[in-house]
Amino acid sequence: MDTYPLRGIRVVDLTSNIAAPFSGAILADLGARVTHVESISGDDSRRMAPRVGDVSAYWQVVNRNKHVVRLDIREDEGREQLHGMLADADVFITNLRPEKLSRNALDYESLKTLYPRLIHAALSAYGAKGAESNRAGYDAVLQSRTGIAEITGTSDGPPVRTGVSVLDIGAGTWLALGIIAALYERKTTNLGASIATSLFETGANWVAYHVAANQVSGNPSGRHGSGHPAFSPYGIFPTKTSPVCIGIGGDLIFASFCSALGLESLLEDEKFSANPARVSNDQELRRVIEKRLSEISGEDVVKILDAVGVPCDIVQKPEALLQDPQAIANKMMMSVDVEGFGPLHFPALPITFDGERPMYPNSTPKTS
Repeated sequence: MDTYPLRGIRVVDLTSNIAAPFSGAILADLGARVTHVESISGDDSRRMAPRVGDVSAYWQVVNRNKHVVRLDIREDEGREQLHGMLADADVFITNLRPEKLSRNALDYESLKTLYPRLIHAALSAYGAKGAESNRAGYDAVLQSRTGIAEITGTSDGPPVRTGVSVLDIGAGTWLALGIIAALYERKTTNLGASIATSLFETGANWVAYHVAANQVSGNPSGRHGSGHPAFSPYGIFPTKTSPVCIGIGGDLIFASFCSALGLESLLEDEKFSANPARVSNDQELRRVIEKRLSEISGEDVVKILDAVGVPCDIVQKPEALLQDPQAIANKMMMSVDVEGFGPLHFPALPITFDGERPMYPNSTPKTS
């Protein structure tokens, strides 16, 4: 299979910030020719910290492998140039708000008459419909609205944003998935389509378990730190040295865990013998486990539990992936030359085709 299955697909990427540009980056990594259209003043993501010159780390990550132009679509010349690109394009990605798309005749209804095979892909904060469709929103704001922030953090602490911009990256991925599905459908219909998603819809989808659990149990959703409301023991535990994360997803795994650490007595206690009981008595169980782990180094805990098939691993910083043997073995890192900085290494797409990972390690050209 071609490692770049979207080779030959042309994409016009009129986007800014993180979520929608990330969608274009996915398509570019898969071989599409993506032209990123910026305002004359430049994308806001260029000015996100840290940066070198007018290229930030964020901008490079979400605009990698793209061709970049600057246009003022408020002026006739800029609009003409944009339409010249759209006439030859397969996909148009945008995160302009619905009212601005309509005002500039860049909404799907306006463009499908001119370019019937064009796939129109729009990403917004609150969704394409409803009274709030034109509201502005960022990742953390929509994490709060959809409940993600409320269930993130410790039970005795405040709601917090996740450490990764999960709604930006998630919504961008959903949009790319919709685009690829529409390209497949177009082979049959020879017509374009309207694809839309949002940070709000992504967040709503990702709290599905919590919404369902509330209806089943009648209990409000809560914060569990690194733990899990459905499993116990689960989460990050201190050891004699560095912390580790342990995941116990069932009673058989818990039995292996107890045997490996000399905690067999827990299996005879009705408070811990089955998962529902362990969830109800999670804090008491955690204290017993923490006492045992305080006698063992983090590295040894991982070795002991790995030997019996219990999911467990070290807790490390994201940058440790640059030297992580598993990341290296799976060729996860791609390198892009950034003017004024040199090679910048960051993780590539998390998929392979016949064992080969799309890398497309092109330097982003100077903006024209």
